[in-house]
Amino acid sequence: MMATTPHHARPASTFDAQALLEAVREIAEAAGVAEPERISTRAWDVARAVSERYADAPPARRICERLDLPWDKVRELAFMPSRRRSIALGHALNERQGGWLTGEYSDFALALVARRLDVPTLTPGQYRAERTVMLDADRSRSAHGGQLRLPTEDQIAALAGSWDRALAHAGLRARQGRGGQRSRSSAVSIVEVIDRCYDHHSAEPTSGELETFARANGIPFPRRERGRSWSDYLREWKDRRREQGLSVPDGPPPKRQRPDYSLDVGAALPRERRGRKAWDDIDELAQWVARYIDELPRSVSPNQRGYDAWARENAGAPWSSNCGPHGGWSAVLKRARKPLARG
Repeated sequence: MMATTPHHARPASTFDAQALLEAVREIAEAAGVAEPERISTRAWDVARAVSERYADAPPARRICERLDLPWDKVRELAFMPSRRRSIALGHALNERQGGWLTGEYSDFALALVARRLDVPTLTPGQYRAERTVMLDADRSRSAHGGQLRLPTEDQIAALAGSWDRALAHAGLRARQGRGGQRSRSSAVSIVEVIDRCYDHHSAEPTSGELETFARANGIPFPRRERGRSWSDYLREWKDRRREQGLSVPDGPPPKRQRPDYSLDVGAALPRERRGRKAWDDIDELAQWVARYIDELPRSVSPNQRGYDAWARENAGAPWSSNCGPHGGWSAVLKRARKPLARG
């Protein structure tokens, strides 16, 4: 039977490299094959349909094209521990392309993008967006197009050991929280939120259901660590329960038997309750969205998915889901544009 591509599959170019590797791992683990780390492209393509988080993932061949890596290398990277994956990916991409990237050229690329954006420092998202603009402009030149070569943010981070070390080496400022940001140091871990959810509902949640549970109970929901998959958190949670001699579920129950995670069951601690109304002010949400718009290249239009990608890289930024009570993303986006228009 031929593998079919979901009608709603997104182009591979809309995913960053780490998200593609997370998708490869999660879908492989959900495929029901004996050795998910050795899954074929054919079996993986078919398994996309059963993924709740990555049902819109591109076909395996498109992922290989996007990363410029063979499928066996993609699988190897996808199943690496998350802390090693980013560095290994950067090295693999550099080796694949002939080892052309040097520290000096990395410094040049960072300084060039920062100068174009007129900013003293860069987030990976800012660099990625402007890099795309620059490469597209270079390719459009009729006579000598396609000559510009810029490393990806993963290659830069791998060469220096981390993104922040790369910034320092290039003479750019360290990334710091801006005025008005909330500290996330008091936020509970994702594993703890899973534990609380299971204690109250006696069911293993999906990643989306866990966010619904946290939002309903006023629990500050932490962002995932970069390069770490949902299955990593579930594995850590289950390992902890086994160590404590507690039962471990096999997975989420059938959809008809799942609890209503949108109910407030009193799972938040008193100090978290105070933070529950942190985003009741639409103007405060709009200020964050305005910051996101301000950092976009002029040729890129703001959208909800892009904002959430930006929020992952900016400490204290609220998720777009917080816009719901204020009329949704469109209403907050409209409010965010007003002060920009006046300015």
